Amino acid sequence: MPIWKRIEDEGAGYIYSLSESLAIVDWRHPDFLRSVSNGEMVIASDYSGQHKGASHEAYSFLVTTRAVLDHWQGVCEQFRSQWLPDGRRISFKQLREPVRRRSLPFFLDIASAIRGNVITFLVDRRIKSFIDDGPATIPDAFPDCFPRGTKLGTMEKMLRLASFLAMLTAGLRQEDQRSLWISDHDETLDSFNKREGFGRLGHYLTFAFSRWMKPADLEFGTTESPYAPTWAEDACAIPDLIAGACGRLSGKLPAFYRQEHWISHVQTDDVQDRRAIIVGNWMARANTPLRQVLLRLELDDNGSIRTSAEFFVGAIPSGRANTSEVKDIR
Repeated sequence: MPIWKRIEDEGAGYIYSLSESLAIVDWRHPDFLRSVSNGEMVIASDYSGQHKGASHEAYSFLVTTRAVLDHWQGVCEQFRSQWLPDGRRISFKQLREPVRRRSLPFFLDIASAIRGNVITFLVDRRIKSFIDDGPATIPDAFPDCFPRGTKLGTMEKMLRLASFLAMLTAGLRQEDQRSLWISDHDETLDSFNKREGFGRLGHYLTFAFSRWMKPADLEFGTTESPYAPTWAEDACAIPDLIAGACGRLSGKLPAFYRQEHWISHVQTDDVQDRRAIIVGNWMARANTPLRQVLLRLELDDNGSIRTSAEFFVGAIPSGRANTSEVKDIR
């Protein structure tokens, strides 16, 4: 029985194509994705690549259940007592700091024990908008979702984030299943009005993708909320690390080939960012409870936008290359 529920509406644009790519992975490898339908579903997210020099934006989402994370909290506390007793946060940007860098392999080990999925979206920055007529038309399409004065760039990011969140909710959750989304704090959620508008936007898109008539509640908040669970920051650190590494490795990871299915060796000998190598090699571990899929939106040589889904199937013993199995949809 498939885990991923396909988005049926072809009018969903990029989201429809990305869903189809992920459906191929689920169909060809029925034991790969983890079911998260037992209890309250939790999505923890973080993002990378919004700076000017980046070639890609990365949006990463850990999808699991509250019961799994409540249990994981005990393991996390043991890790922190040994490696980060002062409470400092794990993040990709701060891994050049020696204490965090030394703790990274041990944090990745405990992250591997989480039963769930990490779905990461890597988007070519040459793709300007998720709406046909460009960002300027976003307020017309969703007039009650953006406070007055919201910048167009922030609107576009809110639209992308809400689209990915709605896709994962519709694709992995049950209609009567409660869910919680926790995000790092950024400009898309930095005010009450933005959070209210984002909630409406997410509701509209989730309905469009799922057609649920009586869905259970979807709650959301940020890691800075006083009501956030104790595991919130550490859970969000996992997609933070993966988003940062995928952004750095975007030129090495395969994008698409002219066939539906392929296996590719990813050479990383000339990658200078040691952080990305460590996280990338960890992502290549096979058969851990935490499953990882990378979905890409990429321009081909003709300027057409292609989607693909790939996942790591193991690391070459030298540790200098990873193997990725990739699915491609035109």
